[in-house]
Amino acid sequence: MITVAVGMSVLLSPGTAGASAYPVEDAPDLTNNSLYVSGKLPAAKCAKKPAKGKTSASVKRHINAVISCLNDTWAPYLKGANLSFVPPRVTLTSKAGEATFWCSGEKKQTARSAAFYCGSHANFTVQIRPDWIKASDDVQIFAELSAEYGEHVMNMVDITEGYNALHADDGKEISEQLRRYNLQAQCLNGVSAKSLWPALGYPAKDIKRLLTLVKADGDVKGKTSWLGKGSNLAYWANRGHSTGNPKSCNTWTAPSSKVA
Repeated sequence: MITVAVGMSVLLSPGTAGASAYPVEDAPDLTNNSLYVSGKLPAAKCAKKPAKGKTSASVKRHINAVISCLNDTWAPYLKGANLSFVPPRVTLTSKAGEATFWCSGEKKQTARSAAFYCGSHANFTVQIRPDWIKASDDVQIFAELSAEYGEHVMNMVDITEGYNALHADDGKEISEQLRRYNLQAQCLNGVSAKSLWPALGYPAKDIKRLLTLVKADGDVKGKTSWLGKGSNLAYWANRGHSTGNPKSCNTWTAPSSKVA
């Protein structure tokens, strides 16, 4: 794997109020959201996370602690900016045969551990499989939870609603809009990591591993592009971590090359 350098200083210009980039038009909830003027996310004050361990029960305790810290950090920040906050409902599943209810109501089960967020119900579902239980570290768990929590933040500040209202003329435009949405969630993942990392007890060097994991989730060449290529995923996550400020996560005004 290629390790992504931390502390990248070259940032996109934040854009002017109401500015937009193809194919985003007439969407102030996206391009000029109040989240962008709320300042840096303060350093978290949570208790150190419990060890992940190598049992289903210990992994569940670990996951609950991370989500609780995300709630405890984002809640006062959003409320202080006169933005709404609703804690997500969390469902953890680990037994073989248990299924995840996706937003469509369809039952799905994954071979690997994964976290899913359903914005219409503000619901987190986390499937715990042997890979997380056997893993030697817990950075993968944070990477999954924090990126999905980024979607929760976007839902609370009406970015999700603005995204759902976008017009698109064809599949190409739909794909780019979706990439902008997903890349913003990864940028907010980086913002959360900047705030929570020391409090939860992660070593500073593990940020490199977090960014490597994010990069590895990039779209596969030749297949539908809806997450963004690995280098752009890592760029936005690193951007959020470098600044610690949601202002830097405005993907809706970024050039298309940064959301490819």
